[in-house]
Amino acid sequence: MRPTYFAILLLAFLAACGSDPADSSDQDERLAQVRLQCEYLGEAEGTPRYAVYALLDENKVKLAELPACDTILPADYAAKGIPKTAITAVGGWWAGQGDYIYAQAQAGVLRLFIGGVGEESPEPTPIYSALAEYDGKQFQLLRPLHPADLAGYYVHQGQDTSFVLFLGLNGPQLIAKIFATAEALPPQKVLQRALPAFATTPEMVMDCDLNSLAFLSELGQGHIYWRQDTASVTFTQFMGAPSTRVFELIRH
Repeated sequence: MRPTYFAILLLAFLAACGSDPADSSDQDERLAQVRLQCEYLGEAEGTPRYAVYALLDENKVKLAELPACDTILPADYAAKGIPKTAITAVGGWWAGQGDYIYAQAQAGVLRLFIGGVGEESPEPTPIYSALAEYDGKQFQLLRPLHPADLAGYYVHQGQDTSFVLFLGLNGPQLIAKIFATAEALPPQKVLQRALPAFATTPEMVMDCDLNSLAFLSELGQGHIYWRQDTASVTFTQFMGAPSTRVFELIRH
């Protein structure tokens, strides 16, 4: 049976839509040009601070601040838990803590990861988490750069008690305050006006590691999930009780 004209066109279309190995190779070569740059910022209370930047083509983005930053040689990748396929890596050890950043291209997407390890850490090498991505045109941060990026009102609707968590700044410190009510939370557009009627706690310092986004405070401990368009605070231990509570950021 001779193929129909439609079938021939379909085969031609599918062939045209197939990936071009040359294009994929060109993209990989382009992503492999990414650089990580360390810039000394000075000292804060005796601790040196370095800004770490990622650069590719005409794009440059600040990724994080570290107390030590030098180029890491491929021969040292394994000892620091960095995959051998990493394109480049920087970081260093300071005062009993090691912090490292590396770049890796996977399936045509450039990703940057950050990890840390201390002298008292249970793991011998850092555990890495996503720090930023490059979408082909620009970098997208997956971590906040400053505690102010975490500020706002976060809500948790409970069965018996609902809570509003406020995160703000007191000087350079991130502070937290809880508002609680036995009633259902009002609509978000009037929530802030209703807060004076809620039971409240005093302001408390929230010690949050901007690299790992793990936090510890008198309210409890847990982890913050942050993207440029959303955020949530998860307590694994909340106000003395070993129960998980998730607070979602109110977006205005």
